[in-house]
Amino acid sequence: MSHECPRCGAALSSLSLGAATAVACDDCGYADVEADHSGEPEFAESWADALARFEENQ
Repeated sequence: MSHECPRCGAALSSLSLGAATAVACDDCGYADVEADHSGEPEFAESWADALARFEENQ
């Protein structure tokens, strides 16, 4: 991989945690981190539903 940011051309910093390594740009915030955006979104319970469920169990 190039040592220049693909967005702005600035120098990239290398970040490591254990066996994983990624690069990031301090100037524009670019991060070369793999992400999985596939799959179904998880259900998020609303506050109203959570409070109603809590009241039912009292």
